[in-house]
Amino acid sequence: MASLELAKRNFKVVLAEAGEGVDLARARLGYRPVLSSIEVLKCEGLGGTTLVSMGNMLVTGELLERFKGLGVDLAAEVQEVCKLMSVSKTPADKLPAFARKFVEVAERVGLKAEVMPKSVDFDRCMGCGRCAYGCPNEAKVSALDLVKAGVRQGLMLLSRFRVDKLHKRQGRVVAEGAMDGKRLKVECRALVLAAGALETPKLLAQLHEDENVGRNLFVDPFVTVGGPYDGPPSSDGIQMAVYVDFSDFLLSPHYTGLLQFQLTARGVDLKGRGIASIMVKVADEGKGVVWPDGVVETRMTRRDLKVLERGVERAKELLSELGVRENEIAMTHVRGAHPGGTAAIGYVVSRDLTIDGCDGVFVADASLIPPPLGKPPVLLIMSLAMRVARRVCEYLR
Repeated sequence: MASLELAKRNFKVVLAEAGEGVDLARARLGYRPVLSSIEVLKCEGLGGTTLVSMGNMLVTGELLERFKGLGVDLAAEVQEVCKLMSVSKTPADKLPAFARKFVEVAERVGLKAEVMPKSVDFDRCMGCGRCAYGCPNEAKVSALDLVKAGVRQGLMLLSRFRVDKLHKRQGRVVAEGAMDGKRLKVECRALVLAAGALETPKLLAQLHEDENVGRNLFVDPFVTVGGPYDGPPSSDGIQMAVYVDFSDFLLSPHYTGLLQFQLTARGVDLKGRGIASIMVKVADEGKGVVWPDGVVETRMTRRDLKVLERGVERAKELLSELGVRENEIAMTHVRGAHPGGTAAIGYVVSRDLTIDGCDGVFVADASLIPPPLGKPPVLLIMSLAMRVARRVCEYLR
């Protein structure tokens, strides 16, 4: 997003991307999970994590107000990104049968379920539910579309370029790395770091001495809870098409094969029955760290564990309403899907989106987001990146 915005304004822009172009239907091959006390999901490739995301594009009014309090009013950028990424709510005729059952039982117990906005061309969407593996019909609008648009605007793309060293020389920033077995160097007037919250702090620390770099890591820990019942399976159709927001945790229909393995291992009879399953996503306090040597340390606080427990209980309540027996409910291990916070506004990056004492260096990824979050982050990240690009324009001019 940042590179496209700068290319549109006729700046000479180089986009250095560690990943390479992949067949969208096989984007799952780009997964590079990071193992810590929590397994953190990450994807590498031209287009990044958006290739395997659910296409969820959610920014709540509460979140906008929080950023406004940080001095960053993103309302205009959110609207622009939604238009650029063709964001719309999942149409009623595309809502999976299980999602409709989820809405029904949520309302039965007094909860308000909302339809999830997504960056999906629903005319092309087959409703296969394989978003997390890569869209086989190229119906999902992703960051890859932004890269292609940037190239049309004159953007120079260097894919398979893994930057490993940053330094300054005569007032300019120099990025060095390897590309196809050869060392390469790019010198620039301004550098926008968007390597993701697990990689950006390692690079930023080479240019900026600040003990907060790499701190405040949040991962939005989640589990999927479910079991067999006599109804439509949660595996069919668009995933996370609806949700219930509890502020500190979120519930949404979600299927994973891990759940089926657990149920089978326990000897639960699945024959002739569908699996009903719900994701519980927690807005954790962000007490993790990315250390200077790249080691990732994730932490769930006592408060985070209590929130997770409360979320699991609400999910079980909905599963019970659906007809799932309590003794047949299983739960996956805790994973993290949205790492962020490691160069957060108010901690490392100033409210004007610059970095004190580090002229010409900017951050434009989930590292900017102060914890907690607990929501799909793509719309927020893109809106921040658009704002950062405009700040870079001011700096260069």
